[in-house]
Amino acid sequence: MNNFKQLVLLGILLLSIVSNTYASVVVSKGGDIPNKFKQALTDRNKKDVSEANSQIDYASIFKIKQGTIGNHGTIRIDMQGVFTQSGQKWHNLQAQINGISGSSTVAHVNVCENIMSSKTNEQKEVQRKVRNAMLQSLNSGKTYNVCSG
Repeated sequence: MNNFKQLVLLGILLLSIVSNTYASVVVSKGGDIPNKFKQALTDRNKKDVSEANSQIDYASIFKIKQGTIGNHGTIRIDMQGVFTQSGQKWHNLQAQINGISGSSTVAHVNVCENIMSSKTNEQKEVQRKVRNAMLQSLNSGKTYNVCSG
């Protein structure tokens, strides 16, 4: 019976260690938004960013193919592509004004693959942090980076 208790305690300890290996998600402000839209945003543009942003789900953040992941009114949010920096893969998300060629980006978030998870609660945290970062970028004119801390 003593061995059984030790095995149970060991199992609990291992589960505790494994569940704590997921690093927290950190959001950091970077430099100016590249290809930034030069005009002042209207209230409608800002509302449309918020609506398009609410369409971003966990799976769309980590798409491999470029494409639109949110779209509402005057704004679309695109996954522009994946790039590698310092050995890490990043997904480039941009909110842009529809129908404008050239400088049309109003918010920009880079998301590192090191925060990918198979756990639902962690996926929800990543999704929430990315959405919040998109709105912070919109309000500040800066790029935001989302990665593990």
